[in-house]
Amino acid sequence: MRTCHLLLALPLLAAAVHGQEDKSKSKSGILILSMLRAIDDSDEGRSVVQKLREEMATQKQRYTDDKTKLQETVKQLLQLKPAERTAEFWKQMEEAMETDARLEREKNIVLAKKGEELSRALQQIVQGAQQEARAIMKERGAEIVLLSKTGPIELMSDQDFQQEMLMRRVLCHDDAIDITDEVIQRMNKWYKENKSEQGTPKREGAEGDGKEPAKDKGAPAKEGPGKTG
Repeated sequence: MRTCHLLLALPLLAAAVHGQEDKSKSKSGILILSMLRAIDDSDEGRSVVQKLREEMATQKQRYTDDKTKLQETVKQLLQLKPAERTAEFWKQMEEAMETDARLEREKNIVLAKKGEELSRALQQIVQGAQQEARAIMKERGAEIVLLSKTGPIELMSDQDFQQEMLMRRVLCHDDAIDITDEVIQRMNKWYKENKSEQGTPKREGAEGDGKEPAKDKGAPAKEGPGKTG
């Protein structure tokens, strides 16, 4: 009798196990990822990208303050009547013009350098998110990962509407196909394991590291940007 019960239970057990496996597969073959969240909420994004953005904002404000002070100085000089404009007046005006040109030149150089740093940091984070998404895609048996802005739709202006239409490729979705949180977790794990005091680690195949992209072996190994899907 026990053998009979066991034989009857085996198909039910197999069906239960099969059902659990199916939950990890994509029924539609489509997954979605919010790249904005991957950048803003990942540890690497917060420690690198956010820091660079703050540095750029600080530099911009510093140059804005310096220019404002300079403009106030010039304004006071120009209040002098033509008869009162001595050689010292013209000397100060010349110095003000030279200072203005110098500040503009320094601002452009500093912000250009910071901008390139930010671009490289964003490129690496996007690459990491792409690699982790590709690994999850294979694990779930999906065929494509769509980049889409997720969350509530907020339309306060015509500009907001245009941004939503540009960035929101998916109007609504089943939360089960949103892999953003899982991608961020994997990105954070890689960043924690690879960061050091020497600076931000580079992923294999990242632009400028001189290495060829690693071959895809189905694991979340770090490789070049490659072709999505």
